Amino acid sequence: MDRRNLLQLAATGALAGIILPKTSLADCSAAMAGGVYHTREAQGRWQGKANSHLPTATVIQESGGVTLRVVTAHGTHGYSHYIIKHIILNKEYGFMAEKMFDPAKDKAPVSEFSLGILQGDDI
Repeated sequence: MDRRNLLQLAATGALAGIILPKTSLADCSAAMAGGVYHTREAQGRWQGKANSHLPTATVIQESGGVTLRVVTAHGTHGYSHYIIKHIILNKEYGFMAEKMFDPAKDKAPVSEFSLGILQGDDI
């Protein structure tokens, strides 16, 4: 891609970011379910495996901040079949954290993420 096309593409992206209303994030959310992230209703490539592959998340609020505990009810079967990782995204789908699992060391896919002090819309 030459420099002129790159600048035009960047300008178009910046303009779209200014013009598009914030409600488009809600529309985008529905489109990303089953692709970028999975839910019981939008299982994507894990269709039919929600009982063992869909993680549960528990928010633990303490005086020092918030911890998110994520558990997937899937057993670890060595390197032949295991949950690879948990990924945490913020409300705008930006990366926050991840936990990679090693089936030689991790007995189960359980992770905890310290999210600090959250307020209002952050939770």
